[in-house]
Amino acid sequence: MKHKISLVSSAMLIAAIAASPSLAHAQFSIVAGGYVPASNVHQVTSGAQTIAEQRQGTLSLGANYEFGMFRVSSAYATGTTIQNANRQDIGKGNVLGLAGDLVIRPLPRLLVQPYVLAGAGKTFYKYDQNTTFTDNTTQSRFAFHGGLGADVKLGGVGVMAELTDFLSKDAADKWNVHDAFFMVGLKLGM
Repeated sequence: MKHKISLVSSAMLIAAIAASPSLAHAQFSIVAGGYVPASNVHQVTSGAQTIAEQRQGTLSLGANYEFGMFRVSSAYATGTTIQNANRQDIGKGNVLGLAGDLVIRPLPRLLVQPYVLAGAGKTFYKYDQNTTFTDNTTQSRFAFHGGLGADVKLGGVGVMAELTDFLSKDAADKWNVHDAFFMVGLKLGM
């Protein structure tokens, strides 16, 4: 009996969410832009030697699904160059950021709608076979996600631009790894 009640409750909750006016105004965004690592990445090794490194920016792609005040965000950058302390290339890496955000729109829409993002998610790093983390070649970390943006809507289609940052911990367990994405793209109403 208890199982049937929870199934009915779950079904009612799903129906209420589906009928919600915020989901009637769902929007999907396809974005492209640049990835800017604003700090050094986690500790990286080459063979048995630990090396000081930095990452270079590269092009990035992403997609967002927004429903009311909530948004699911993704950003991906491939081919970021990893360099040692002498600025010599030592490998390539990829970064994927996924987050759930709260979208705050502090001002009314007057053609342009500014907004602020606040949320959390994960960043995933993968390096080529020449460079690895001290523990493995793929690393995922919890990250806070935040940013600023603005969009212009013309009917069901809009244009948006935003700057977001995934903030995660480094190898020393300090919150100082920044993975910033500047993205522009199309926002489509559903």
